[in-house]
Amino acid sequence: MIIGRDAAEIARAKVLALHGMSKDAWHRFSDEGFKHYQVVDCGFKYNMMDLQAAIGIHQLRRLESNLARRNVLWTRYQQAFEDLPVGRPADELRGHRHARHLYTLQINPEALPLDRDQFMLRLHRQGIGTGVHYRSIPDHPYYRERFGWRSEDWPHAHTIGGQTVSLPLSSKLSDGDQGFVIEATREALRAVE
Repeated sequence: MIIGRDAAEIARAKVLALHGMSKDAWHRFSDEGFKHYQVVDCGFKYNMMDLQAAIGIHQLRRLESNLARRNVLWTRYQQAFEDLPVGRPADELRGHRHARHLYTLQINPEALPLDRDQFMLRLHRQGIGTGVHYRSIPDHPYYRERFGWRSEDWPHAHTIGGQTVSLPLSSKLSDGDQGFVIEATREALRAVE
């Protein structure tokens, strides 16, 4: 879903989302007859189906309450881990609104005698799902092969991509479940002290 205020940028996004074509099907076929289209830009098929739009429009009703819940969970994570030798998300900038989409920790093996993957395995054994969001772009074969990018040319991105782990964060996450994640995280890191 894309939202915006600039009419020209919105129009361009619509073109890019539909193969770069100048007219979608609704505008090519009308009571007035067929109209030709042109591919005016290199685009992709990023338009959503009507079913996806119908689901999405109803999700908007819950946006504020979901974000409020995510803020509570986020704050609780921030406080629970402030004394640990891990990287935590930066504070929200004044005048900005954070989506609270992913809560990540940076597990630095120089500060802890375990790495990110070992930490993830410890949580997995407790039944806690984690994620890697995101590996650095040059760490992926496509970019190495297509553009010749090498991880060592982007050392900070490579380091951060190799140390970052996402903890469970959902507006449906209960206080009890989050408490379990917090305790398991603290125990996993305490076990190596």
